[in-house]
Amino acid sequence: MLFGNKDSIPRNEIITNTLISIERLEKLVQYEIIHENNNSISLDDRIVTFIEDYLEIGEVNTGFINDNLESLQENLRYYSEFSNVKFLRNIKRSLKKINSTTTREVIKLHKNIDDTYKNQGNYFIKLLALEKYKSKRDDINNLIKQTENIVATSQPVMSAVVDPELNSLVLELRYNMVKQRDYLIEIQLQIIDYINKIQYQNEIFKKIQRLKELKDYEELKYKTNYIQVVSGINSLLFSKRIGTKSRLSLDFLYSDQGYKLAKKVGARLKLYRTTERKVAGSIHESDEDIHETSVNLNITGLVNKFNSSGKDLFQFLLKYEFPSEFGAISMERRISLFVEISIDFDDVLFISDSFKFTEIINAEGIKQKIGYAEIIPKDNIVASKKIKYKKIKNG
Repeated sequence: MLFGNKDSIPRNEIITNTLISIERLEKLVQYEIIHENNNSISLDDRIVTFIEDYLEIGEVNTGFINDNLESLQENLRYYSEFSNVKFLRNIKRSLKKINSTTTREVIKLHKNIDDTYKNQGNYFIKLLALEKYKSKRDDINNLIKQTENIVATSQPVMSAVVDPELNSLVLELRYNMVKQRDYLIEIQLQIIDYINKIQYQNEIFKKIQRLKELKDYEELKYKTNYIQVVSGINSLLFSKRIGTKSRLSLDFLYSDQGYKLAKKVGARLKLYRTTERKVAGSIHESDEDIHETSVNLNITGLVNKFNSSGKDLFQFLLKYEFPSEFGAISMERRISLFVEISIDFDDVLFISDSFKFTEIINAEGIKQKIGYAEIIPKDNIVASKKIKYKKIKNG
């Protein structure tokens, strides 16, 4: 609650809304987590800064990037002179911090620009804030250039170090600097666009204020041609709104007479829509393996027939004669059945490693060669293993 409000909150309001005891409140004051002044309580600035850094919000601070750049330069000088592992660790730490802090500050900059433009009501303050963020953007861009120059000039020192982690950090930093620089270009264009919009809106606001002033002094109507100008504008915004009212009840519209009336209105307004319903076809039942409508096959009955055929699945479906009520089954439909059965009935099928080819004639009458996995009933595999076991046992 304190972080969300940012301002001081009365002591009584905190005790009432948060159900916190007075003793705990005094302990928080004692531990310097919160501050109390004239019965107003606020969160400690250090905690506010910590939460803002964690959430990547708050004001943009380029000092973190600058401090890490100075630390990087310092440890590079130390390592080039003494080649100590301690300085190498500090170099890696500085590279990681530069990478993370630059990304964080660019994200904060983008969020602050959007928040300022959308939430700040005063045009003058909004314009000054965007100008400030424009200079912040330039500062971050200059720090990115400094980072690239430092990495480029210290390349001989880093190349002499046989450390995969250091090379990875340098490559990652270079890639991120290029990405953030491109992002800053987009932010610059966004700032310019926002400033232009603010200036345009400010000019309109000044004109509206001037019009209101003339209206209040009764000068708009008698000393200007405002009425003539506005009367000549036929924009939809200035037109009178005519509400369409229906005097027909919903119960009437649901009746047969209401349906006929709605149909006439739809024809006049050219609202064509198919309202007739087709009669459902009769259900046909065939022999023991297929019980279906005119669309669906009994896949289970088909698999049972395949298990007793002794063929592989693709050849079985390729040559199977379906009942006449289904008409001619296309090759695409047979291949679709092959895939469907292999997925849904894999527990009773054996998919071998061998791959076979066959030639078919497609719908265009062209001969085509296709490949398929050999699938046979799992019961055949089990039976052949039993026969082989008996031969070995008797042999």
